[in-house]
Amino acid sequence: MSKKKKKKVIAKRKAQTKLKKQMKAKIKPRRSVSNIDFMDRPAISAMDTPPGFRAVSMNQGMVEYAKPVMDYIEKDIVKDPNDALQLAMLLWNYDIHLERSDFKINKKDAIKQIEKTLKLNAQEAAEFCDMMVQRKEYLFPKEIQPDHPMTMFIRQDEHFFISEFNYDSLKISEEIFIPTNDDNELVQLLIQMDDYIAEGTGYDEWEDLYFEMEEKCKRRFENWLKFKGVKEYNKDFPYNVEIYLNFIYRYLHEDAINLKTVNPIYIEEFFVDHVLRKVLVEPHEYITWPPALKLFYSFLKEIGYLERPEKVIKLLDEIESVFVKILKARFS
Repeated sequence: MSKKKKKKVIAKRKAQTKLKKQMKAKIKPRRSVSNIDFMDRPAISAMDTPPGFRAVSMNQGMVEYAKPVMDYIEKDIVKDPNDALQLAMLLWNYDIHLERSDFKINKKDAIKQIEKTLKLNAQEAAEFCDMMVQRKEYLFPKEIQPDHPMTMFIRQDEHFFISEFNYDSLKISEEIFIPTNDDNELVQLLIQMDDYIAEGTGYDEWEDLYFEMEEKCKRRFENWLKFKGVKEYNKDFPYNVEIYLNFIYRYLHEDAINLKTVNPIYIEEFFVDHVLRKVLVEPHEYITWPPALKLFYSFLKEIGYLERPEKVIKLLDEIESVFVKILKARFS
């Protein structure tokens, strides 16, 4: 892939990620578990879907719907990803306007925005608008949509080859890692976080500490990966760990958990529901989460935070095969 094309692909992915963030409600996580009614919903990978469809979050569905708009970034017609994002959301809401009187979006205004953003003439813009309306109905037929809030059934329009992760590509060095002062500081931050969680301290009191810990954790884990000779994934794996840290510390659970005490049921939930519901990546990229977390727990041992990560790593081995089967069922 040429540098120019790669730059366009990266810009497109960033735009899709930003679109997903804009679709999210900005609700601050809460750690208190007293008097909370947890939503009773099946894991997204376990939902019974009509043949030829799979379950996705509302955000993922929106991003999939927006692909024809995002293609104009790769074509180098749309320079600013924000313009594509705004148009995609306008067209999504225009389709809702066709069904609900409380959404006041004029078709002429939508067409003018298409002309301006995608550099199309009036007729082409009108056709593009109609195509996006038809696309939404094709991808998300109204008559089959589930009752579960924030979940949609999307037509399985593309099929992907999903294979198991190639562990031979890691080639991990057996050289002993000597923790630095930065690693020791990370351990202290993790211990502080664990104390806050165990004591039931309110989110507002430890939010800043969490983000300091998260950032240092990614940097030190990346440093450890480089030391161990893991070059191909020294950027991807820290991102995977960030998603895991968020799940452990910033999402509401029935138990007060941390990296040391996380119950196997939560690790299973992370793979069969959370990653698939919250993370937007290419289908084959999901397989990087199990190896990333296995190495992360080895890292936590070598910096002195954990004594025995073997139990969690063994559990990840067991979950990995199930996770790959889920990915094949969803995307192959």
